[in-house]
Amino acid sequence: MSERFSFNSDALPREEAFQAYALLYNNGSDVTRGEGEFRAEVRAWRLEGLLLFERRLSGVVHSRGARAGTDGFDHIVLSLVLSGRVTGGQASGFGEAVAGEIYVTDTSRPSRTAFESAHVLTASVSKEIIEAARGGIAGLHGRILKPPRNLMLADYLQSLARNGDAIETEAQPGLSRAFIHVLASVEDKGVRGSEARRGEYLRRDAVERMIIENLGDACLSVATLSRGMGMSRSALYRLFEDYGGVARLIQKRRLDGVRQALDNREPAQVADLARTFGFTDEAQLSRLFREAYEVSPQAYREEVAASRPDDPVDSRRRWAGWMGELS
Repeated sequence: MSERFSFNSDALPREEAFQAYALLYNNGSDVTRGEGEFRAEVRAWRLEGLLLFERRLSGVVHSRGARAGTDGFDHIVLSLVLSGRVTGGQASGFGEAVAGEIYVTDTSRPSRTAFESAHVLTASVSKEIIEAARGGIAGLHGRILKPPRNLMLADYLQSLARNGDAIETEAQPGLSRAFIHVLASVEDKGVRGSEARRGEYLRRDAVERMIIENLGDACLSVATLSRGMGMSRSALYRLFEDYGGVARLIQKRRLDGVRQALDNREPAQVADLARTFGFTDEAQLSRLFREAYEVSPQAYREEVAASRPDDPVDSRRRWAGWMGELS
């Protein structure tokens, strides 16, 4: 099943609700009070290559100013307004988005959005997927995607939200590939380079599928991937040279797997997790995990155990891990 979390300000005392919401979001946004009474309800799902959020917000402003371009967030956000009012501004590149419209944000650039009685579906999408859909990301920040051109994309986002709790892990790669084609349909005409980028994405995706299926194999390497994919080593290196290389990807996916297991409160010992995800031993896992997350696996587990599931602190930590996979 897809990983998920939720937040509802109505479940908290009024004097605590806004601070809890600001804490939830402070990995990626500066949250301040807007006009009118504050209210926030959020449901979030981690799907492969994209994160989906259903939000009902009022009396709140989200800003990315000085942190944009410096905090490691580097993905595209597509937000479908279902009802209410979302106001942008000069930084966001649009004035107002109304029901039925989708506004686009590049997280590497400053933005500011205010929400008044707004019901919004938001998809945080890796730039790799955006490039596969349209060839590049130029001209996207602040763009408003309007009906009728955006109707298939709007329907797809709503379908993902309706079925988010039931989506099986095995279905997620197909949903990400479908997202590429649905997003491509919004363009008035084909974007130069999109077909080539799509082919590259699908080849990388196939390699990633093999990596994920064989994470427990401590001997997994460029050589074994090359044989398994029927692809030369040089072709593999070229395919991932802009993404940090194949060895780095294998290591990252192993660490992602360990972090997800800890987030999900799996009881396995750290030494067992090391074997499950293909690390040489517990010492290697602990060293690499600390380098990636600035905390040991055991200390991370203790942090998870100290918070309740769906507590804002727990959701914030889980969300930070999701964003690390995306950007």
